[in-house]
Amino acid sequence: MKKLRTGLVVALVGAASLMVVAVAPADVVTNANDSLRTGWYPDESSITPSLLRGPTWGQLWSTPVDGQVYAQPLLVPNGPLIVTTERDDVYGLNPSSGSVEWSQNLAPNGPWQPSDIGCSDLIPDRGSTATPVIDTSTNTVYYTYKTYDASHDAVWYMEALNIATGQPVWSSPVQLSGTADNDSSLAFDAQDEDQRPGLLLMNGVVYAGFGSICDTSPFEGWVFGVSTSTHQITARWATVTNGDGGGVWQSGVGLTSDSSGSILLATGNGGAPSVAAPGNTPPSSCGECVIRLDVQPDGTLRPVDFFAPFDAEQLDDSDSDFGSGGVVALPDQYFGTQSVPHLAVSAGKEGYVYLLNRDDLGGYEQGAGGGDAVVDRQGPFGAVFGRPGVWPGDGGYLYIPTSCCQNGGGNLDVYQYGVTPSGAPSLSEVATSSDVFGFGSGSPVITSSGTTSGSALVWIIWAANRMGNGGQLRAYDPIPVNGQPVLRWEAAIGNATNYSTPGVGAGRLYVGTRDGQVLAFGSPVSAPVGGAGVSFGRTTINSTAQKTLTITANRTVTISSPPTSSDPSEFSVGSPSPSLPTTLNTGQTLTVPITFAPNHTGLIGGQVTASTNAGDVSFSLSGTGQVNGPSLAANTPVLSLGGTTVGGHLTGSVVLSDVGSQPVTIQSVQQPPAPFSSDDLAAANGTQIAPGASISVDVSFDPTAPGQYTPDKYTIGLGSNGGPVSVGLSASAGTPGNLEFSTQALDFGSVPVGTTATKSFTLTNTGGTAVTIEKSKSPFGGEFAPASSLPEGTSVAPGQTLTETVTFSPTATGAASGSWPITGNDGTGDHLVQFTGVGVPPSSGSPGAGSGGPSAGRASLPGAPKLVPGVVSTAHLGAVFITYTAKRAGVSHFVLQLAVVGRRGAHGACDPTTSRNRSRLACIRYVTVKSFTHRGQAGANRLRLGAFVTLRKLLPGTYRLQSILLDSAGAKHTFNSSLRIITPARHHAARRYAVRSAAPPIASLGELLSRLGALLRLL
Repeated sequence: MKKLRTGLVVALVGAASLMVVAVAPADVVTNANDSLRTGWYPDESSITPSLLRGPTWGQLWSTPVDGQVYAQPLLVPNGPLIVTTERDDVYGLNPSSGSVEWSQNLAPNGPWQPSDIGCSDLIPDRGSTATPVIDTSTNTVYYTYKTYDASHDAVWYMEALNIATGQPVWSSPVQLSGTADNDSSLAFDAQDEDQRPGLLLMNGVVYAGFGSICDTSPFEGWVFGVSTSTHQITARWATVTNGDGGGVWQSGVGLTSDSSGSILLATGNGGAPSVAAPGNTPPSSCGECVIRLDVQPDGTLRPVDFFAPFDAEQLDDSDSDFGSGGVVALPDQYFGTQSVPHLAVSAGKEGYVYLLNRDDLGGYEQGAGGGDAVVDRQGPFGAVFGRPGVWPGDGGYLYIPTSCCQNGGGNLDVYQYGVTPSGAPSLSEVATSSDVFGFGSGSPVITSSGTTSGSALVWIIWAANRMGNGGQLRAYDPIPVNGQPVLRWEAAIGNATNYSTPGVGAGRLYVGTRDGQVLAFGSPVSAPVGGAGVSFGRTTINSTAQKTLTITANRTVTISSPPTSSDPSEFSVGSPSPSLPTTLNTGQTLTVPITFAPNHTGLIGGQVTASTNAGDVSFSLSGTGQVNGPSLAANTPVLSLGGTTVGGHLTGSVVLSDVGSQPVTIQSVQQPPAPFSSDDLAAANGTQIAPGASISVDVSFDPTAPGQYTPDKYTIGLGSNGGPVSVGLSASAGTPGNLEFSTQALDFGSVPVGTTATKSFTLTNTGGTAVTIEKSKSPFGGEFAPASSLPEGTSVAPGQTLTETVTFSPTATGAASGSWPITGNDGTGDHLVQFTGVGVPPSSGSPGAGSGGPSAGRASLPGAPKLVPGVVSTAHLGAVFITYTAKRAGVSHFVLQLAVVGRRGAHGACDPTTSRNRSRLACIRYVTVKSFTHRGQAGANRLRLGAFVTLRKLLPGTYRLQSILLDSAGAKHTFNSSLRIITPARHHAARRYAVRSAAPPIASLGELLSRLGALLRLL
């Protein structure tokens, strides 16, 4: 029996590893290319790394539009390039030439003005900021925009346009307004809400996420759903129900979906959880969270899973939005393990990168000592505004730009996917760029020819700061060298918009800018000259550095006037050589001295434009202004160590750097209060750090008492000739978890054959740390069966009690026994709950074994549960529902079992192994796949099987649903119904049939063999 169950589990998980998670359908064009938000474009085989090294790749065209372009441009296959602007304009551009095929503006009162509330985050207009979504099957683009109504009040609209003509598809736009479905006292306030995340189109509904404008009160995070067929609002869900907070903004990253009817998103500061809770019980207010929402039958949204960092309340206090980054679901066919096949990644302002289990996001304070119950956490590596770019090839890589706290700014960090020696998925930082990334740099996209090694490129819009001056489009090789990503190509794009992402399609890259331009890059180009941009590195304020820009003629060209600088005060142009005017033949060069004279600290960008008789060409410039003298800086304002139990031990590191022009000397140190300590800190006193160099200081956490240790009370400090530095410390400690059982021996006594008795036991976590159930093998295939579910991986919070129910349904007279082994990670070892009972002859009037019907004279039974449809292909498992009618509200128990062919022994026992003893007859055994409960209402109930069972794990075969319901007299009755699952290739040949209750008892050996033959044909 044990051997069979182990083999079955492996087979189920193995099958799941071959499944492909649903992404955006082929007829949907969306932000980051798919609804997983990977940013991976695998069908761009014409964009090769070698192409970028040659002269035929470059800027193809530039088209002016009315307004700033924050949304990602979207290319319709064989259609126009769709661009929206902050002036509420929508454009359909010819992707080859850039010509305007159509434009539309449906906001007669103009775009909303942020000056109305004194907000300067995005000025002067706030119109259409989110990336639209396109349904190519209906030639429709859906987008949102902010404007004024006739009374000059702020309003948000969703609109639909025909992508070929730009004409409205709907008779009128849908105004996004009303009260929250989850709290009728909350009304949407368009004035203080911003719609930044890319739109999600799923099952005929467009979903839009909202956050705040400059944190102006009142605001909440919202998700609206609008039907594409009825044009009615289907969902209004608010992230917090008590006070401001929980904005859904994600730096423009679209709402994520990894399966039909499910949405993943991240929320910002305000309304963070304050009470420990497992993931499957999301709080009513969930700021600083990753949340999974499921679409309900009436179209509304319900949170069903969540994760919040253990220090979420501290993130609220410091405005360190977890939701500054979006949620990326990693493709299952390239990432994940048998035990954790479905992964997601999210990161925010605090600079920690979280690897999450999409099947159990982790809840709040569910890890050791009240820490995080996540798959992996890396950092801190600098604040993240956006999402990782995902390259599944070469073993799996992620690319995450940061915007602060390292090397005087941010970096492009490269993570490699792997598996730990214990078999757990993991991420490891394997490279970080030496060139600095500024606040406002966007999220990466990856182009490739499938997963072919050597075909990929990582693209990113680089910005020096939030002003976007000197923006660049860059391309990096996917595999770093010597710990650094390799920059293969870059081009000046003018004034970049914050967190913007290039569009991709048809062998081209498309970029929208703050100064109202849409640029296309591709091949072949006809640029008269070429050359690489100039990077100055670090230069001291009020001093200068000089480098040379080399311009190479691609054909015979005349340059008459000196190149011009976008910022002459910091990037000045010297006298070119040869002197101008000059005519260059193909391959000849013009050298231009460029002087960098920074007048402020930090990253600075610009560009130089050369005017030729064949057109203008721009070249990017960048440099970093540094303090004239020593300057000490830390890589993070808060070191978050996580959680452990009392008596445990944690360590973390702070990186201290000299970002000035002269050596820093550490002159004093301040040790943290216990239970934190640092030997490295004491040793650092008197240490000298050279300009541009760093040292690492380890900090230990050894708690002797439970509690939350917060950065307002625990810090380390350093004094230096380059100024003081203080870093807050955050950690959590709890008493160990402790599982206690109400009993580990249940005696059912005497039970008539053909009837069912039910008993329960409880397990309680009496400790102070959540306990994860690592082993739970409920009884299966015998006369004892679970009527409740305790899946492996279940988290039992401190103080939480779980009740597990077991049924005894004797099929023969005599003694019977069973057991349920349970093990948690609390260190209390293995627990074995044992069951005993005696089958006795049925009394007069009792129901027959397996009849599923009531005895004469009993109260009427509720309607027997049915699985519909009775035959379904693996491609359509999402359409399977359980229906039943209950006499009263209450909990019903269900057990889904897989039919397994075995052999019947001489004494009637069914042996599911492949015995060679021919005297044994074949029989059917049922192996439990999943046990679950449903709290039903009085009357008709309909529940989706996929809400309780991971459908992608189910193998083709015949399944039995065993259901235990109460009749109106309170007696329990067992029903059986069946479901056949087949592969899509066999679906056309399958005949749908109505689900029947369990068959009557087998009367003869001939009937047994006949039924077995039919079942074997099904299997």
